[in-house]
Amino acid sequence: MNLAHLELENFRSYRKREFSFQPRGSLILGPNGCGKTNLLEAIAYTSVGKSIRFNHDEDLLHFESLWFRLSGSFANEQGSPLKLALSYGEKRKLLKLDDLPVRQLSRLFDLVKVIYCAPEDLLLINGSPRFRRQYFDLATAQLYPAYIPVLRSYLHLVEQRNALLKRSFTKEEKHSWDKRFASALHEVWDYRRRYVELVNAAFQEMFRDIFPTAAKLTISYLPTLKLPCDSSEEQIELQLKELESRERQWQRSMVGAHLDDYEFRYQGRRMRSYSSQGQKRIAVIILKLIQARLIEKVTGIKPILLFDDIFAELDSLHALKIRECIDNRYQVFIASPQESIAEIWLDYPILRLRESV
Repeated sequence: MNLAHLELENFRSYRKREFSFQPRGSLILGPNGCGKTNLLEAIAYTSVGKSIRFNHDEDLLHFESLWFRLSGSFANEQGSPLKLALSYGEKRKLLKLDDLPVRQLSRLFDLVKVIYCAPEDLLLINGSPRFRRQYFDLATAQLYPAYIPVLRSYLHLVEQRNALLKRSFTKEEKHSWDKRFASALHEVWDYRRRYVELVNAAFQEMFRDIFPTAAKLTISYLPTLKLPCDSSEEQIELQLKELESRERQWQRSMVGAHLDDYEFRYQGRRMRSYSSQGQKRIAVIILKLIQARLIEKVTGIKPILLFDDIFAELDSLHALKIRECIDNRYQVFIASPQESIAEIWLDYPILRLRESV
């Protein structure tokens, strides 16, 4: 999938601006504050229908504007065109594909795949469980779009079960909700388990000749329930029964996929505690490159890669290794304030932005 043209209206620092891109991508160069990250965020927004940086839609409006609009022209691997338009205003979004309104934003996950890499990716290792869940849920949905309604259904069920725990209930009523919860959790776990298994296998197989450290990386899934995530629904129900008094006391669901976590390990040791910042940086970049290959392998769609000033903290050797892994395989957009980045990404078109956009 390649992005050929993008128009921004009232989005972030852009009042109105159009960009045309070549299939290879672009080096987006300019000083801090000129709109480089805003442009990458706009590209990513067209793939998921929300901010890839977890900003609220209201925060994406240009100053005092009441609406914004993004329009993109894409071409898939066969060269077939796709026109996409996303607008937001009055707390509502409208998606159009080839000029036809589409009710479900999740339709984007079937068509456009974008991977965003930024300095804050270190939070995947150092940050909160919520940040990791958000990343892995998005990555899993890009590979398996059917995961989106499964996760939504589970989260809605958690809300309903929490409401139950805040009032009096019968034994039969509680058993009915536990049964539904166990079934929904089992389905979410199945998707998450499959994705983690694919990533761990890829650590052993992909890029190990370029990044020898890749084969020493693993990701563990950490359920809040004291059960492996391939447990049966009946086993989950038994655990919930044992937790009933505590959940009644705290009036909320105290275990489940909405609270689970992921852990990065290097040579079997927790990276959060034992690895250097440099090791963590390379680990998350390898993870994003694996994400791209898995998307291509499973869906047949080549994702667009966005690198937001991540090369400032890498030496030239590792930057060259990243380019070697990509090997002109994907359309790549690289934002940087440093002109020297062009020495590594030779022959890439250069887009220079000024401070006022």
